[in-house]
Amino acid sequence: MWQSDVPLASLTRYRIGGPTSRYARFANESELAAGLTSLEGSSYRVLGWGANVLVSDSGLSEPVISLAGEFDSLHMSDHSVEAGGAAGMPTLVGDVRLEGRTGWEFLEAVPGSVGGGLRMNAGSAEVGMWDRVIWADAMTAAGDRVRIHPDEAAPGYRSIQVPEEWVFIAARFAAPPGDLTAVNAAHAERRRLKVETQVYELPSCGSIWKNPGPPHGSAWEVVDRAGMRGAVRGGAQITERHANFIANVGDATAADVIWLMAETRRRVYEAEGIELEPEIRLWGFESGELSSVGAAS
Repeated sequence: MWQSDVPLASLTRYRIGGPTSRYARFANESELAAGLTSLEGSSYRVLGWGANVLVSDSGLSEPVISLAGEFDSLHMSDHSVEAGGAAGMPTLVGDVRLEGRTGWEFLEAVPGSVGGGLRMNAGSAEVGMWDRVIWADAMTAAGDRVRIHPDEAAPGYRSIQVPEEWVFIAARFAAPPGDLTAVNAAHAERRRLKVETQVYELPSCGSIWKNPGPPHGSAWEVVDRAGMRGAVRGGAQITERHANFIANVGDATAADVIWLMAETRRRVYEAEGIELEPEIRLWGFESGELSSVGAAS
């Protein structure tokens, strides 16, 4: 069930990071429940597609778990869609578009798994994934399945109030039918804007910082005003096309990315008094490194 010293770089979109002490991929509920209870209350991490995770160069002491098999499922009904935690958000979005379901263009061109999207309330600045949730099922560290409704999750901008150790295994989303031509046009326009303004050809985790909100503007604008657009450290670069992306432009290390984040945050605070908050998840870093980029231990 468990593998030892598994490199995590190949399991994340950043292609950065050291190994985890133990790793397991579970294909069904019984396997997952057995795996979680075998940890006997020890802390662990849940990894989806690794689309929003930066792992430290030294790796993790905690075990890491992933979902596969029966959790990679998708079923459409008349006014909703049910997806497993391991299903890809691009697959979900593609299927609802092909079926002419409305209200899903906000996730167009967003990578990651359904479980990961639920955990971070993925979406745009205006709409989050939990705005479409009817219910979501998670498994606790004790191996129990629990059902969560949106009011219980208390979703916010890139956040929910659900225990970190709970593993999202399935969800049902509202997906009402609409006009197929209009749905396709909305998705096409959203994808065009994303591809033109964001970086998909290089390994990255997408947006690094949460938007600070009015009157400061978007995070990329704040970073740009601080003069950090295009800044390079080792194999990492704040991209020219989008100043809120840090890309792996060639053998970047986690230390390279953290340095750029810390320097950006320092300059932004000195210039405007804004304390930027990371949108990406940071695994395996020391408290001093986390503090330098505004992340909680």
